[in-house]
Amino acid sequence: MDDDKLLSDLLDPVVNSVNSSKRNMSSSTTSTPSQSSHYQVYTRRWYMLSVLVVLNLSNAIGWISFAPKADITAEYYKTSFANVNWLSLIYMVTTIPIGFLSTWVLDTFGLRTGMLLGAWLNLIGLATRYVSTIPQVDGYRFLIVMIGQGIAASAQPFLLFAPTKLAAVWFPDSQRAIANTLGSASNPLGILLAFALTNVIVQDVTDIPTMLWIYTIPGGVAAAMMTVGFCNSLPPTPPSASAAAVSESFVQGLKKIIRNPAFLLLLQVFGSGLGLFNTVSSLVEQVLCSRGYSDNFSSMVGALMIGGGMVGAIITGVYVDKTKKFEMTAKMSFTVAVLGVISFCTLSCYQGLDPYIAVAAGIFGTFGFGAYPVIMELGVETTYPVAEGTSTGFLVMAGQVQGIAGILLSQYLTTDLTPHQKNIQVCQGDVTPQDLTLPLLIFAGYAAFNACIFLLFFKTEYKRLKAEERQAASSILNFSSRSLGTPAPQGIYS
Repeated sequence: MDDDKLLSDLLDPVVNSVNSSKRNMSSSTTSTPSQSSHYQVYTRRWYMLSVLVVLNLSNAIGWISFAPKADITAEYYKTSFANVNWLSLIYMVTTIPIGFLSTWVLDTFGLRTGMLLGAWLNLIGLATRYVSTIPQVDGYRFLIVMIGQGIAASAQPFLLFAPTKLAAVWFPDSQRAIANTLGSASNPLGILLAFALTNVIVQDVTDIPTMLWIYTIPGGVAAAMMTVGFCNSLPPTPPSASAAAVSESFVQGLKKIIRNPAFLLLLQVFGSGLGLFNTVSSLVEQVLCSRGYSDNFSSMVGALMIGGGMVGAIITGVYVDKTKKFEMTAKMSFTVAVLGVISFCTLSCYQGLDPYIAVAAGIFGTFGFGAYPVIMELGVETTYPVAEGTSTGFLVMAGQVQGIAGILLSQYLTTDLTPHQKNIQVCQGDVTPQDLTLPLLIFAGYAAFNACIFLLFFKTEYKRLKAEERQAASSILNFSSRSLGTPAPQGIYS
């Protein structure tokens, strides 16, 4: 009994110090004796993150560059709205087969190999798009621009799947969510720039070539930054206990996530949100011009969605870094975003509601992208020790699949405009505008359904945080035991 009391007296203060020690972990390598001997962070992690930011920004500009001027694009390439939609849709379609490859490459060969492939595929694709504007290929312009979009689209999975992995292997636990947020938010930043710049650059069909060569420049800058400066997939010393641990292999991870009910529910819910955003952002100009809203207003709506989303993502990223309340933050943000998209889909069926549509789009973007990085981190917590690239990859692929379904459904369910609608429509170019009321209402109902199942049925434990707490407890016990000259107790925190 005396021995038990002695052991209890020894362990009680240690156990009580574990959580406070965990909260106080920082980027300093001298915060505790155990940390200084095991974990370290490096200033160059911010350069690594900046490379990913520029890559995702460039790739997103390429993806959505035609959507704000879909009518003029259709006229320039002498094609239909449906074919112009494929310039965006191909990014989603390509993500599915390439997504499995990129997940395997990122988790097997590391960040540098995966991101290097993404950087050069992106640049080659953007350059190929510009080739479609030279006079010598006049009869094959749309085919060549589609090939260019396809090559750039092949780069997207390597870049979209990387933020959680980069945050996990280069950043301490107190900075993971904000690093993931900055890496992920660069994608909507690219969309925002595309909406804003395309509207300024493209005033008629002769401006399409100018737009394409301007959008090639950030791709070249990103490829140079990646090739020259991103030299290592991993830091010499890991920044945290989870970064030091060995992740599951791709096959083992795949087996685990398909047997994880919480993650499968997250796949459905996150996929619906990302799919709806991809669909709405691709169709926004077509939806609004048929109701009498100008291209300038459509671009402003797209900018509000993305600009608000970036603010929301940064706020939620900082918040969950400090509180670790992933589930509560994700549920709240997703629910408010759904209210925004329901309002947008309903209001955009009518004319003359400019301010209300703009507010609804802003709410959708702010809270939708506010949920994006949080759900990415939640996916890692739910599936740990599955590699971060695997969980993130499947979440993004779920969104792309549902985005494809949304765009194809919208094309199938469109109807001809009524005589009154034909009188108010302001779509430009030699294309026939369509009424998208029915698909918009279906999107609103689908969003509401997914918000309900997320709120009611999703529950998970934070496996990565728990593993790090156990490691922190073990490190403190080992340090205390060495200081006291006694062996550390075994099995207490298993």
